[in-house]
Amino acid sequence: MINELKELLIREGAAEVGFSSVTPPPEYPSLTNAVTIAVRLSDAVIDAVSNGPTHTYFHHYRTVNAFLDRLALTAGLYLQNHGGQYVCVPASQSIEGFSGLFSHKEAAVKAGLGTIGRSALYLSDRFGPRVRLATVLTDLDLSAGFQPISKNNPCKDCAACVTACPAMAISGRAYTPGQNDIIDRNACSTHMKQAYQKIGRGVVCGICVSVCPAGKIKL
Repeated sequence: MINELKELLIREGAAEVGFSSVTPPPEYPSLTNAVTIAVRLSDAVIDAVSNGPTHTYFHHYRTVNAFLDRLALTAGLYLQNHGGQYVCVPASQSIEGFSGLFSHKEAAVKAGLGTIGRSALYLSDRFGPRVRLATVLTDLDLSAGFQPISKNNPCKDCAACVTACPAMAISGRAYTPGQNDIIDRNACSTHMKQAYQKIGRGVVCGICVSVCPAGKIKL
């Protein structure tokens, strides 16, 4: 079942699929397994984000999020057809402050697909930050698909995002689990609203994604 689900999602357009055991949101206590779905962003679009976001980047960002939601629903229906319950975590949704229902990054890291960098971005071992994520929570046992946590650390000798951030929101400290202050999210959000109001109503930037060397190395 796990191999079949993975093949289905990759055939439909996912770049990577992983499985992990997670602590679910309080309202879904029985859904302790997660399917992580990653979709690769367009290098051409990201490379054009040099001094700030473009209209094309904003459109691409929204389109990929919608595509991820469709892939998540495909996975959820598959799990339900195999006797499980599921909840699709929206690819992009803020419920309180800057947080969503569940951390896509947490599940992706636990699935062994990548790490979290100095920019607080998820960094895929294959594609760096040039991916978007969705998560499907389920009560089915997915342990047969688990793999070890990645030991990759592309940020070890790098501070490209720290230097490039126009909001000076990235502290430069390395990420450790449970640490939420390596980036000033208020500074990031405020700058986007002020500087990029004419592009996506000031909700996207993408400079840290564009400059990250991990996204320019194709494994």
